[in-house]
Amino acid sequence: MRRIIPILFSTLIFGQCNPQPKPTKTSHTTSTPQTHETPPPKYDTLEISVHGFKGTFQGPEFNEAGDIAHQFSNKAAKLIGDFLKECYLKKTYLRIHFPQLKVVTKGLDQQDSVYYSLEIPFKQATACSAHTGIEHCGSWNYQPKLWLNQRLKQQKKALSKISIGRMECAFFESSEGFQEYWIAFHHKNYQAGCQ
Repeated sequence: MRRIIPILFSTLIFGQCNPQPKPTKTSHTTSTPQTHETPPPKYDTLEISVHGFKGTFQGPEFNEAGDIAHQFSNKAAKLIGDFLKECYLKKTYLRIHFPQLKVVTKGLDQQDSVYYSLEIPFKQATACSAHTGIEHCGSWNYQPKLWLNQRLKQQKKALSKISIGRMECAFFESSEGFQEYWIAFHHKNYQAGCQ
């Protein structure tokens, strides 16, 4: 027992003085599962230049987002409006040339896929005759023209808060009965000096 106590005592003293082994650095990568989200399908093509806008939609007429084919008009209006404003700031003045605007639809049957083509040409203009905004209102589901005209009136009233001068409006109808008004205007944030 006398021998055990000194051995235990020395082990405790010297054991605490020995440096602890340093942890070794290991490079390991935690493998997180890679989730590859499938991008949403692309149904449309959009092209824009100082000559005009050309775009097509080819895909489902309706899906969980509603009348997805007609939402192509929203996308076109946003792109065109942004482009017209950008050009105006660069002193390239453009306006919508309504007589050559073309709307084509194929396959409007509310069942499967549809083709929707839109061409909106531009022409050169002066600073005060240029358009710096565009909007639309349409009827994808064969609503009566009276209903569409009421929507047009509401749309023009809403646009009057951000526009100056006279709005230009044109009605288009495809051979399948798709109806849409396109409205071009002078945005007051860009053309306030043109009143």
